[in-house]
Amino acid sequence: MRIMGKLTFMIPFMVCLSFAGQALAEKYTIKAVSAWPKNASEVASDYLPFIAAANVYLAEKYPGELKIQYLGGPEVIPSRDQAEAIRMGTIDMMFATAAYYAGIAPAANAGKLSQMTSTEERKNGADAIYDRIHRGKLNAAYLGRLGSEVQFQLYTIKPVKTIADIKGLRIRTSAMYIDFIKSLGGIPTDIKPGDVYQALERGVVDGFMWPLFSIRPWGWQEVAKYVVGPPFYKVCHPILANATKWDSLPGHLRQALQEVLAERAAMVDKESVENMKREIGILEKAGLKVIRFSAEEEKKYLDMAYSEGWKGQLKMESENTAQLQNLLSR
Repeated sequence: MRIMGKLTFMIPFMVCLSFAGQALAEKYTIKAVSAWPKNASEVASDYLPFIAAANVYLAEKYPGELKIQYLGGPEVIPSRDQAEAIRMGTIDMMFATAAYYAGIAPAANAGKLSQMTSTEERKNGADAIYDRIHRGKLNAAYLGRLGSEVQFQLYTIKPVKTIADIKGLRIRTSAMYIDFIKSLGGIPTDIKPGDVYQALERGVVDGFMWPLFSIRPWGWQEVAKYVVGPPFYKVCHPILANATKWDSLPGHLRQALQEVLAERAAMVDKESVENMKREIGILEKAGLKVIRFSAEEEKKYLDMAYSEGWKGQLKMESENTAQLQNLLSR
């Protein structure tokens, strides 16, 4: 009788403990956006597969605890406004280029000059510096980046056989390579990606610089005529999270997301190298003519790209940039 009485008392108590334990496993949702539309190659090939892989991994390992919800691209929040949205916590995660918020966090844009892979940057301490920069300027945690082996290319509607031929050309630009264009004698012209097609068609600009295998989703191969010179720099497409939201997540969930991102970043690096090798042939078949510089001109072109790039970065911010220059240069 005494035993039965104790059991009768304990069973409701144990049930209450069980429900309390379930309540502690809070469900989190991360609201994510991208600086480009979902059909842009950077989003379709890199960002959305990362989100899908992360959601599958989280659902299997920590069911019901965390999910990333992709809201969309610039149609949700304009590309240039997303940095402020992440700072304010209007969104929880963004995938963009550091060039779009270089005015706020100039040192973050040094990633374009990196000669290291994303894996090497994580190991050598560069990621820790990126995190410090983004937390200080954007209230954002730096999670890593995708596509770090993708390089930029100059495309024109006029033939360019030497560096001297670039002088006076109006080149669509961003903060990513504005110093380089100026050193070449080009005229930097700020145009939204969505307006580039029309600008080329109407001769408002004579060319543009863009990641090597990312122009076809925009249809720019229909109006550009030449692929000029060697590729340079690397895309700097970080994934950022609002620091307040990120720090509020339990440690095991943050670790799970970082594990998935590290794996996807290494995969994207490998794929991007192969894609760049194929892309030139695809563009030639589309009707573009490839113009290669002489060995002497190519070396001069690349030396200018990196010397001017670092010079411009150091001018805007010296402390973090100097540390990054040491870590990102071979």
